[in-house]
Amino acid sequence: MKKLNWGTKLGIMASIYVIGVLIFVGFSTTQKINLVSKDYYPTGVKHQDKINKIKNAQQLETPVSIEQVGDHIEITFPADMKSGVKGDIIVYRPADYDLDLKYKLALNDSGVHILNTSNLLKGRYTIKLDWVFNDIPYYKEEAIYLSK
Repeated sequence: MKKLNWGTKLGIMASIYVIGVLIFVGFSTTQKINLVSKDYYPTGVKHQDKINKIKNAQQLETPVSIEQVGDHIEITFPADMKSGVKGDIIVYRPADYDLDLKYKLALNDSGVHILNTSNLLKGRYTIKLDWVFNDIPYYKEEAIYLSK
């Protein structure tokens, strides 16, 4: 058996390294990259507006409550907000933004929006409420864990 000199060994090791890097780069380009949301950068510009909405929601005498009850989530608004509330509910899934859902806020006579969770996968979600009442914008979000 012929003995390899140090230059040949170095060439073999460098070739193995380059092949490994190329395989890693090829594999990493096929992976899906989830940002916080699809429009992450444009929404970052509106951050101060969101901070103001959060402050408005924190100043409510009776806060909006988000509770998981069986196979649905109840979003309960204060008594003075039973009508005239307009806004959106975003069911945000941090693990995969393709599973995010958006609903229009529709309160019943008791000031409650019932959100059915039977079609959602188990796991962590963030319920994001963005609403307007008497021309004042509000925002609240709360993390929940569905464990069907």
